[in-house]
Amino acid sequence: MAVGFGLLLSLLLLSPHTLVGVSPPCPAGCRCYSLTVECGSTDLRDIPRLVPPSTQTIFLQDNVISQIRRVDLTLLKHLHYLYLQNNTISGVEPGSFHDQSQLLELALNGNRIHLLTPSMLQGLEQLRILYLSGNDITRLLDYTFKGLQVKHIRTHRSLHLAT
Repeated sequence: MAVGFGLLLSLLLLSPHTLVGVSPPCPAGCRCYSLTVECGSTDLRDIPRLVPPSTQTIFLQDNVISQIRRVDLTLLKHLHYLYLQNNTISGVEPGSFHDQSQLLELALNGNRIHLLTPSMLQGLEQLRILYLSGNDITRLLDYTFKGLQVKHIRTHRSLHLAT
């Protein structure tokens, strides 16, 4: 029995991933604490892939992210707040937010978005605040915000939609 206990203890000491409380990796150049990941002003070109799946808040502002792809947020099913303002985002791939049913606030202001379509926002059933000011939105298609429960939508300086 002493040999078995010693072997078990050795295995636990050699394998830190089995220990309770070990934090998942944080993306290079970012700060991670609690359920928050801060990657603002780090010259990111893409949304980082190694974000802990339990993350609820991500700060990705003031980078050079040019698009949001379907695969970027797939594993982040617990996101509540996503801040992507002041990047160079010109495209949002349809279905990119499909797995973000818990997202409450989305900041896309200060980017280069020209057109919003309903398929770009699909999956954001709980969204309450959407920031879109400072983009190049020239028109909104019918039913763009259909299915959303947004309380505040801010687009161009001349248009503020609130429900």
